[in-house]
Amino acid sequence: MRKIRLLVLTVLLTSILSIGVNAQEGPVETNEFKLGNTIYKAVDSDEDDPLAYLSDSITDSDGYVSISSKTYSTMTCDSLKLVVNIQEKVNGSWKTVKTFEFIKYDTSRISKLETYDDINSGSQYRIKTFHHATVDDINYVDINTSSSITVK
Repeated sequence: MRKIRLLVLTVLLTSILSIGVNAQEGPVETNEFKLGNTIYKAVDSDEDDPLAYLSDSITDSDGYVSISSKTYSTMTCDSLKLVVNIQEKVNGSWKTVKTFEFIKYDTSRISKLETYDDINSGSQYRIKTFHHATVDDINYVDINTSSSITVK
């Protein structure tokens, strides 16, 4: 009787594990969400992804805005590049007032923190970030635009 129970338990566990493995097949899902003024974007995949995780945020600090931008890859890229545009809303349109550009070679991540102090009190600001990756002469790009903030 014990052997039969053990055999049945083994078959059930094997079946459950097989279902879990087979459930991994199918389309790749991208998870994107905003938390406050931070955008998070991640890809759920077993395959290498040069732009697997992206994060961008802008915050109002006393007399300046702080920006944070990150790109993480699941592989070593020939290069990772961030182009961060700080934009101000002027007469109903977004105008780029400052651009930061960063590049790293032979890496799987790039992360930058910067500040911008030429701000106008009461104005709205946001960041538009271009995340670039190059792998084997193939270029990948993803663009994030943050929510706007009103500086004090």
